[in-house]
Amino acid sequence: MAPSARERILVAASELFYGDGIANTGVDAVVDRAGVALGSVYKNFGGKDGLVEAYLRRRDHLWRATWERVAADAATPLDRVLSVFDALLLWCRDQGADQGCAHVAGLVQLPAGHPAVEVALAHKDHLVQRLAELAAGLPAVDEVVADVAIVYEGVLVRMQLGADPEEVIPRARKLAETAILCR
Repeated sequence: MAPSARERILVAASELFYGDGIANTGVDAVVDRAGVALGSVYKNFGGKDGLVEAYLRRRDHLWRATWERVAADAATPLDRVLSVFDALLLWCRDQGADQGCAHVAGLVQLPAGHPAVEVALAHKDHLVQRLAELAAGLPAVDEVVADVAIVYEGVLVRMQLGADPEEVIPRARKLAETAILCR
């Protein structure tokens, strides 16, 4: 069964917004890539703002599902916390996401008050909340979460600057593990 117009638009928007930037991508480019009529964007999303919001929500949903699958296989609290790096490496391989975090890019490119800003901030809040849940059983949970979040965000910035995910993510995982074990 062929994907719906809505799904084709979201896939096209994801490729273009992530690859070229939200600010640099017009609705016409998304319409052309998706092979739909312009009216389909307005019917399904109300315009570019709604499309950007849906794009970030979709990425958040897909990321959470990836992380949860990886975390479910982790046997210890240490492995569960570090699963964020294992999931990121898998995400990069599966999604071709080698340019850093789409949510951070959205925060940089979008004006305050844009509906997608709240989505991006919720994505980052979820990271910290989920790390805290996964860190249960480790000493100094708040410090572990803070350290892992800093290393995680740092690896995303390194990727945005062109670092190879296959090299930088395992290194970040090792740094986070060292920080945790040195407590």
